[in-house]
Amino acid sequence: MKKLPRVSPLMVSSLLLACDDPGREPLAPDSRDHSAASPAAAVGDAISSRGEKASGHADVFATPVQNVRHETYSFTAIPARTAPLAKGQVEAHFLSFTGEEITVHAEVTCLSVVGNQAWVGGRVRRWVLDQTEVPEGAGRPMIFRVQDLGEGRVAIDRASLLFFGMPNVLAYCNTRPAFPILFESRDGGIQVKPE
Repeated sequence: MKKLPRVSPLMVSSLLLACDDPGREPLAPDSRDHSAASPAAAVGDAISSRGEKASGHADVFATPVQNVRHETYSFTAIPARTAPLAKGQVEAHFLSFTGEEITVHAEVTCLSVVGNQAWVGGRVRRWVLDQTEVPEGAGRPMIFRVQDLGEGRVAIDRASLLFFGMPNVLAYCNTRPAFPILFESRDGGIQVKPE
């Protein structure tokens, strides 16, 4: 005689109640294998569904100390599977006090949001100096931070310049230092949405 698996009374009751609704269409069983799901994967799924994000356009005038006369950048950053990992893009253009024009395209790799501030890290994918591609510029780590001070003409958001060369962008997103310095972003619009 073949032994059948033991079924709990609670499971039978649940199945009977689910079948008792004549107005509901039956659903196909979930074909995914949930037995292999690890607790870490479940945590990662929960983190990826968080609502925190940052995006917008920054328009910053700086000082000769940074050798950046004017810098603009647009970006999007949303969480990936495990905090502070993130995904998104950054497109930047800046003019130096020494006359060079630089265009940068980067991929966002980390994001940390606290209140109305966001810390973003990434990696340069394309670096163009005076309309000439500079292959050795690709791969450089990059960080910046922004602050959303509301909407409307009265609220002027703040943004840092892009900073290149910090070796550990994940540590930057985790520690959230008061760096780089924030400047007024006069013609920009930045949105930071906390969790």
